[in-house]
Amino acid sequence: MLSTIQNTAISILIYFLVFLLSYGLYHLLKKWIKSEEYLKIARDVFKTTLFLAILVTFQISTYMSFVFDLPLLIVYGVIAIVFLLVLTKKENNDFVLHTKVSAILLTPIIEEVICRQIAYNAENLVFSFVLGTIIFIVLHFAFDVKSIVYFFCIACLLFGLRMQSGSVLNPILLHSMINFVVIYRK
Repeated sequence: MLSTIQNTAISILIYFLVFLLSYGLYHLLKKWIKSEEYLKIARDVFKTTLFLAILVTFQISTYMSFVFDLPLLIVYGVIAIVFLLVLTKKENNDFVLHTKVSAILLTPIIEEVICRQIAYNAENLVFSFVLGTIIFIVLHFAFDVKSIVYFFCIACLLFGLRMQSGSVLNPILLHSMINFVVIYRK
């Protein structure tokens, strides 16, 4: 359990260092790339790639399963869509391109690797759930009761899928789908 906390803390620290480095790269590349949208997409791709490369290189997450479980993903996807459509309201979601790319393709990778892979400890599932959920809520800056309940419910779905599938890929895909629905819901 201590190693789970330690690896999770290290991965969060690495993420924030990579985050700062990616902003340095962003300002450096501003001279050559004139499109703000493409510049931000390049920054976010760099951030995600470097983060995963560091985790693998330093063996912070020694084993990541990428087994795809379509039937389980469909079940959890239907539950997530019903949850989003019934319990949330439509909002004005006029997101720019880099926000859409980041929210749908890149951010779920980082968040799920931290919250559902590194924080995951099969020997103590309650601890894994609590640790991953707290980090997930904090990463979304959810500090009001409504947001905490919303992200807690999403975390339950993502953790359940991680636990049942044994793979971090399925929660990444579900998280991407949830963000897609939130962004494109009219």
